[in-house]
Amino acid sequence: MKYSDAHCHITKIPAPDIACCICNATNESDWDKIIENTNSETIFGAIGIHPWHLDSIKPGWESRLYAKLIQNPTMMVGEIGLDKYKPDMPQQIQIFTTQIKIASELRRPISLHCVGAWDKVMHILKAMGHNLPPAILAHGLNENAQIITQTAEKYNIYFSYSAHNSTPNLPDIIRATPNSRILTESDAFEPDCEMKPVIDSVKIISESLDISCNDTTEQIYENFQRMVSYVRPIE
Repeated sequence: MKYSDAHCHITKIPAPDIACCICNATNESDWDKIIENTNSETIFGAIGIHPWHLDSIKPGWESRLYAKLIQNPTMMVGEIGLDKYKPDMPQQIQIFTTQIKIASELRRPISLHCVGAWDKVMHILKAMGHNLPPAILAHGLNENAQIITQTAEKYNIYFSYSAHNSTPNLPDIIRATPNSRILTESDAFEPDCEMKPVIDSVKIISESLDISCNDTTEQIYENFQRMVSYVRPIE
């Protein structure tokens, strides 16, 4: 089956049974590693500053990120976002807003980290009007299902799920997500930790939607290809 991992942090070749994946940076020191690894039609990359790593920021990072994206037109922007449980929310908002504006200008999808700050993310997106990224991948969402129904189509958001997420109502959240917007993820940093979360995620999605694992995997693969088509169209 064509397993896909929509959100990981692997800077090596992913697990051999993963048909396609998106590898995310968390800070500037990851950017070149991610870019080097995205060397096929199956390994995609996203570079940016994660809200957990604001202390790693050095002056001029915005210009360097912009230049890297210009030099690498298939690169997405990520992992970026907001986290209620991390310090200095005003700075988080500033860094996130800067990155999402860069992504919008260059027409790159973003990989979004959002914990307890969905209201702030929505405020930022609303304020941007029509100047939005072409697609948003919200990973590991553990908010209520109503958010999904309100935002999926409006902001072209895809949602990647992991069975290893501790959210007790994950099946309800999955059922609230349009089938065409569902993705699987591992959030892994090493290839040998990648397969089990993805396979387990397929199983819980399959059970939640009452469709076969084969059909679930195919649907997720199609969704993945649609998501990445904004940077690298695949036949």
